[in-house]
Amino acid sequence: MNQEQKWELVQASLAERDFDYLVDLASRHLNCPIVILNNTSRILAHSHTLPAPDETWTNAVERGYITLEFAATLTRWPQLKDPNAPFERMTILPTNTQRRRRFYKLTDHNQLLGYLNVTETDNNFSTEDEADFYFVAQLLAKELSHHHLVLPAEQKTKREDLLLELVQGRFQNRGYFIDRASLIGMDIHQPFRAICADLTHFSSYNADEDSFKNQLLAFFPQAAIVVDNQVLTILLSENDFSRLSSQTLHRLDQYLRKKCLTCGISDWGDDLFLFDRYKTQALKACQYRRYLSTHPYSYVFYDEVKVYDILHQIPLSELIYYCNQNVYALYQYDQANGTDYLNTLSVYLQSNRSVKVTAGQLHLHRNTINYRVARARELFGLDFDDCNTANQLLLSCQMLQLIQQSQAEISGF
Repeated sequence: MNQEQKWELVQASLAERDFDYLVDLASRHLNCPIVILNNTSRILAHSHTLPAPDETWTNAVERGYITLEFAATLTRWPQLKDPNAPFERMTILPTNTQRRRRFYKLTDHNQLLGYLNVTETDNNFSTEDEADFYFVAQLLAKELSHHHLVLPAEQKTKREDLLLELVQGRFQNRGYFIDRASLIGMDIHQPFRAICADLTHFSSYNADEDSFKNQLLAFFPQAAIVVDNQVLTILLSENDFSRLSSQTLHRLDQYLRKKCLTCGISDWGDDLFLFDRYKTQALKACQYRRYLSTHPYSYVFYDEVKVYDILHQIPLSELIYYCNQNVYALYQYDQANGTDYLNTLSVYLQSNRSVKVTAGQLHLHRNTINYRVARARELFGLDFDDCNTANQLLLSCQMLQLIQQSQAEISGF
């Protein structure tokens, strides 16, 4: 791109030519197809004069957004960006195409607005001046920022845009949030749940059919779904949740296992402005699921792990003072003798004192469980028959689980 072409782009911007015109002009000067994405993976504009001659590009622009799984990969920018490049970028080769894509961040005042997506043509990326792509990215970022400020909100507000801003904590003012939500007819007091999954180790270069999002929508047809900071977040309405039959939840569990994902489900909320509280619940449900030794599913409700969240508010150094002395003595016995009474007791109490379930969870014979329970009674005077006492014993087991986990993390195990 020569100086005359750059000046033509600047003049078009100063003349307030529309965004599509600028994108198309930039594409012609760079001699390669361009797509502009926002943070919710929606395609805001693309080059019409110079489209990419491949089906993946065509499908994406006709659909109006990139695939959710590809968007999830973009959130792993720090790990996947090109090393030692003169300007920060990410170069990838999507599945089902032979043409590489190069991404540049569109930022204004350190705020990420979206991405410039450039498709390789017969002119290899290596033959192009890298500074030209960066120049176009900077100019379009400024233009995009300007459009966000002056376009009527009705033209740009979508449910997923709104959800992304909630996820990113960008609504500091309730009044402004209410105005934005009302423009899309969104009832901010309708009961909802947040569902979250950690995508840290999730990666896909599928940019063709949006299979990941479509598969999720098969379970949650009316949900809003976004990816930010390597976290998948789903906003689920009461109506959508009521459709989740036991058979659907079973299929969801199988799907999550296939994807090697775990999702957390928050409590019910009725004030969307406080969405971050429920997103945090869903993430903590994922985090604390490991303590549920009797939990067979890849999804977990926050209500099932709430006690661990409460216990985490107490410094670990002080937890021991709240622990039942007999349970602590059992814990010390395990440490000294290499036995596993504490874990057996925890599973036994969590399974409502079912020897069969405990044996199944621990992959032991029922006689072994009966022996351990009897020895716990004999050695430490534990009483499981009284409901209140059993609850206190289980709570002490949960405290010691947190202490054990903390020690294991410190030890590197």
